[in-house]
Amino acid sequence: MDRWLAFFADKKIIAGVFLLIMTLLGGTLLYLEQKVTSQTLERLSDQLSLALNSQLEKERSTALRYALILGQNNSLSDALEQEDEEKGFEILSEVMESIKLHTDSLIRSQIITADYVIFARSWDNSYAGMPLDFHRPDLLYFQNHKKPRSAIEVGRKIGVKATVPIYHTEQMVGFVEVVSFFESTQEYFDRLGIDLYILMDERFYETAVFMQENPAIGKEYILANPKYTQSDLKLLEGINFKTLKMTRVVFSGGRYLFYEPMKNGEGETIGAFIFSLSPKQISAYAHSDEEDISFLIHLSRNELYDVMVKKSLENAQFQSVYDKELLYLKDTVAPEDRELYLQEARERLNAYSKEELIGIMLDYKVTKEIKGEIR
Repeated sequence: MDRWLAFFADKKIIAGVFLLIMTLLGGTLLYLEQKVTSQTLERLSDQLSLALNSQLEKERSTALRYALILGQNNSLSDALEQEDEEKGFEILSEVMESIKLHTDSLIRSQIITADYVIFARSWDNSYAGMPLDFHRPDLLYFQNHKKPRSAIEVGRKIGVKATVPIYHTEQMVGFVEVVSFFESTQEYFDRLGIDLYILMDERFYETAVFMQENPAIGKEYILANPKYTQSDLKLLEGINFKTLKMTRVVFSGGRYLFYEPMKNGEGETIGAFIFSLSPKQISAYAHSDEEDISFLIHLSRNELYDVMVKKSLENAQFQSVYDKELLYLKDTVAPEDRELYLQEARERLNAYSKEELIGIMLDYKVTKEIKGEIR
């Protein structure tokens, strides 16, 4: 009997030790799984942020490039000086139609007077004569600065606004502005199958009059997306934004949601970008072998060349931002516009001394990779 009792006692001890080991092993595996998931989400959050900022920078630089070119249009400055709204609208419309014809890009531009009144709009001239001062406090920046700028700003709608002062005989007579509403950025993430929600801070409700019919998200935000579903609204309504801002990622409504603050030209937070990914997308990313280079960012050869060109021009000594952007456009001008471009480039470069031109050439180093058989 004693032998059987000792046997069962030993069995209990062995079972207890085995159970303890399994519990510890299970806890360790669960901890490691959670740690990997946390690391995956953190890495993905960083790469979403990088991809977003890359796309927004493209949107800002594209808008600024067109605004700088329009700002040098003497006919526009003459029309503004003469207060000829019809002529201003005609010039803007013709330029925008030409851009759309040759680049298939929809560009919205407007001219604003020095006292913040809409002078002409390329997409709708019915607002000519309407004051903007209440809706565009960011324009006060130009009371003390001459440098053009391109940033996300709240107006009647929230969007990217590239603003360039227009001068007539050295006196500022107004501004030329190119506006975009995150279309290219949203299209980029749509192609990746990632939902991107653009939220404006609710405190701008009175300013953004064209967004007052947009859905409110809780008491914090107004949805800026032009297209959305009831499922989108339900998902956004279920977010605890206080937690999301602290952690940058939450799991809610069966989706992983990532947060990125939206900042204006002064660095003030004016809204948020929210990414929505399914668990399947997270799992696919977690098992991706691309650890060092984000699977989100795919640069075509032309895009890579653009990046290299822009980087090569950073240190070159130009007399104005316009001159720098003009040289950057060298390889993208349509054949039918080539002669006009060359004429403008000659006029601008004639203002430089020989030493300055040499300096620009020394800094402007772009190496093209040529693939193919060497014969």
